[in-house]
Amino acid sequence: MLVAVTGASGHLGAALVRQLLGDGHTVRALVFQDDRALKGLPLSLIHGSLHDPETLLRLCEGAEVVQHLAGRISIGEVPERVLWRTNVEGAQLLMEACKTAGVRRLIYFSSAHAFRVMPGATRLDETAPPAQAYPYERSKAAAQALVLNANGQNGLETLSLNPTSVLGPWDFKPSLQGRMLLDLYHRKIPVLTPGGYDWVDSRDVALAAAAAMARGRPGEAYLLSGRYATLLELAELFGKITGRSMPVKTLPFWLLKSLAPPVSWWGHLTGQRPLFTREALSHVESGHRRVSHEKAARELGYRPRPLQETLYETWEWLRKNH
Repeated sequence: MLVAVTGASGHLGAALVRQLLGDGHTVRALVFQDDRALKGLPLSLIHGSLHDPETLLRLCEGAEVVQHLAGRISIGEVPERVLWRTNVEGAQLLMEACKTAGVRRLIYFSSAHAFRVMPGATRLDETAPPAQAYPYERSKAAAQALVLNANGQNGLETLSLNPTSVLGPWDFKPSLQGRMLLDLYHRKIPVLTPGGYDWVDSRDVALAAAAAMARGRPGEAYLLSGRYATLLELAELFGKITGRSMPVKTLPFWLLKSLAPPVSWWGHLTGQRPLFTREALSHVESGHRRVSHEKAARELGYRPRPLQETLYETWEWLRKNH
């Protein structure tokens, strides 16, 4: 099967392309700039952007399935108009190309952040309302709604995958999570925040995406979670794996939020990504301890691997490549 992939050079894209090739599929990938993650792989590359309809049509022609991973990620440093142009308008243009080219199925990579964590909810699942608080999550929720509402138009089947916080190998750039682990190793993070995230392996997400090409129900969203761990728990586990000392103290959220504006200002002034922002603090503060992947397990055969295994193999890859 010919599968077209956008965002193939990103962290999840690198895992998905390897999974698809391993399954025997032919892969055509859209690459915007950095293609390090795809060097030496037997696939065809199209260089271009989500905003060029002719490029998107070339990407989609002859493809049975399109996996749409390209997007802008932000923890508060990217203007909302930029996020909207890439995440929402880009998804719309790609859908139009899929319809014109006769693509059977479009699988959209959204995020767990597209769902709103409701106060008092015992778990987060696909019935949660769309997120509204911050620009990035608003853009992902809007794009997800756009894609799912288009299901059945011109014969195009659409569905959404919603991974939590991703770890794993083939993190070339590296991602926010990969950079956090490297900064922990190099002792650039002296203290941590309270709270935590649900952590998932990029390879498990890729397996789910491959299964979704045949087994996913059109018009549906699937949360792909792993295991919740506080940042302190993750750092402790990472310290055991690397043999490095890790931060053992946290600062309260109220203090960190008061420090966020000057930290963000300094990052903007120096051209570096800030260590934390108010949006990032909000995500870790509201990180749900029980993000359900029951639907994905039932319908896609999804089975996340243990966090310790993921963290160990992530570190082995980072150590050798960064």
